[in-house]
Amino acid sequence: MGPARHPLSLALVALAIGLVMAIGGCGSSGESTGDTAGTTTGASGSTAPVGAAAKACASAGGASDLRVTGIGCAAGRGVVGAWTNSSACSSAAGASRTSCSVDDYRCLGAAAARGLAVSCARPGRSVSFVVKRG
Repeated sequence: MGPARHPLSLALVALAIGLVMAIGGCGSSGESTGDTAGTTTGASGSTAPVGAAAKACASAGGASDLRVTGIGCAAGRGVVGAWTNSSACSSAAGASRTSCSVDDYRCLGAAAARGLAVSCARPGRSVSFVVKRG
């Protein structure tokens, strides 16, 4: 029984190896944000590096439920401030969706029961928050 007889088995093994490598490669990009107040503690008690998981931050600028991934909370609050101050990011009356760019982030917003849920992202980094609709 050579490899030619079991192409499905080989494909499954290759897929499993790829998944293990992808999962093992997750985590921080190695850049230091200087903001360690947002590190998260898992069930095992270990502290995850900044950027390994989404973390909740103190909200600012009229936004609530601020969460960041791959950046510190201070940088996340900066994105919220830039989004709030950008006229291009305000949604039209009655619109259920909005999109704009702030700094290097592409932001998408969707109407939700509590306001406008906004997600801003660039490669390796993201910020999400909720703002009241005006």
